[in-house]
Amino acid sequence: MQASIQPIFTWSQDRILAGGAKNIILLVEWKGVSQGEEFRKKSRKVVAREIELRVWLESHVTVTGCYGCTAEEGEGRSLLLKLGKIHSGQRRFVALEFTMSAMPAGIHEALWLQWQYRQPTVERIRELPLKKLGMEYSHHTDVLGAQCCFQVEKHVELLKMEEILAEREASRAHNHQQDFTDRLRRQADKLLLLAARSGDMHLVKEAEALYKQLEAENNPLGKVVTR
Repeated sequence: MQASIQPIFTWSQDRILAGGAKNIILLVEWKGVSQGEEFRKKSRKVVAREIELRVWLESHVTVTGCYGCTAEEGEGRSLLLKLGKIHSGQRRFVALEFTMSAMPAGIHEALWLQWQYRQPTVERIRELPLKKLGMEYSHHTDVLGAQCCFQVEKHVELLKMEEILAEREASRAHNHQQDFTDRLRRQADKLLLLAARSGDMHLVKEAEALYKQLEAENNPLGKVVTR
């Protein structure tokens, strides 16, 4: 039976220095896949729910950040990401940030990952095969000038924006008068600068939508000044 989710893993860098590196990010993407022609006709239906991603870390890898979800510590050197559900054709993203300790030059195993989810059509739990990800360690100094993969950088900044918006909504729900305006404006600036550098119109639209939202909140429509 065809899997209901298709995962893609992308490192922010293909190689790092043998002396170790910080702020190495793994972008995790997964797409909802329809099961058969009849199911494809029912667009936007849930194809997987109770999605979980278990991540096991090698001894030289330490997690330092998580964007887009909360990572729970599991037994041993493992993490559990509870990712909810996904609809047919939908794409979702999370990102994990790591520090990698010094290792001899060469390719070394870094992470082991396994997906588990419940398929609504049959209501049974499915597991995808265990996935191994490695990282190349190198003595070449050109690694120092390597730029972050654009796709990773883009989606990390979008995930940061979503987190700030979620924090703001949670603050309002609990009647906390916390001002998120400056944080959101700085994040919109980051998105626009990244868009200018890359020409990515999706980032332009996201930045513009955030600016408009902030402007509308600062200058609400219908406000009339009386004398």
